[in-house]
Amino acid sequence: AAERQRNQEAFQRDEVDVVVATIAFGMGIDKSNVRFVIHRDMPKDVESWYQEIGRAGRDGLPSDCFLFYSWADVKMHERFLDDIDDPELWRQKRQRTVDLFRMVEATRCRHQLILAHFDEIMAPCGTSCDVCTGVSPADLAAETMASMSPVKGARTRKAKHVTSTAPLADEDEELFQQLRSLRKQLADGQGLPAYIVFSDKVLVEMARSRPTTDGQMLDISGVGPAKLEKYGDAFMELVRAAR
Repeated sequence: AAERQRNQEAFQRDEVDVVVATIAFGMGIDKSNVRFVIHRDMPKDVESWYQEIGRAGRDGLPSDCFLFYSWADVKMHERFLDDIDDPELWRQKRQRTVDLFRMVEATRCRHQLILAHFDEIMAPCGTSCDVCTGVSPADLAAETMASMSPVKGARTRKAKHVTSTAPLADEDEELFQQLRSLRKQLADGQGLPAYIVFSDKVLVEMARSRPTTDGQMLDISGVGPAKLEKYGDAFMELVRAAR
C-alpha cells in the first residue's frame, strides 16, 4: 500500500511519465493532464471503457486512447462470470462484453459508436479515430509499441485508437517543455501536484501566445488574478527569455 501511494504521488507530480496499473488504481488517479490511456485487455463492457478512457485529457487538451484486444478477452470475461448462478444475469453480463467486442470490430467512427450506445447522436469525427483517419490496426500497433519501447504488447492483439491531435509548432513545443519544467519546480517547492499550478492547457496557450504582460496573462483561460500574482512573474520571465 505504501509503495502504491508513492507511485501515485510520483505520477501526480509528473515525476514519472507512465504508470502500469489495475483498473481500480487507474480510476483512483485524479490527474488532469493524462495524455494516454492504454488498455492491455478489453474492458468488461462499453460503460466501463467509456469511464476508463475518460481519465485522458480532462484538461481539454488532445489525448490518445488505445485498446488492445482479441476474442480471447471475451472468453476471459466469461471465466470471471463463473460464480454467477443466475443464467439470465450471466447472459446479460456476457452480452455486454460481446457488445463491446462488436463495437471495436466495427468500421464506423469510434466516437459516433460510443455516443450512440448512450443514445446520443453525432456526425463522424473525421479526424480523431483510426476508422476516420484510415490508420490500419497493424500500423497503429507498430507505431505505438515503437514509441513506447521497452513496454511490450501482445503480438496477436488488434489495436483500436481514439484520439484528437493539435500539435504545437516546434518552437512552441520547446517553450512548452520549458514551461512544464518551471511548473514542476514551483509545484515541488510547495508540495503540490503540477496541475494545481497551471494545467497543460494553460501552458500550451502560453507557449502559443507568449504573454509578457499581466493583461496578456489574464487573457489566457485558467489564469486568474490569484495565480497571476503567485506565478505570473516567473512564467513571463521564461517567456521573455525564449523570445
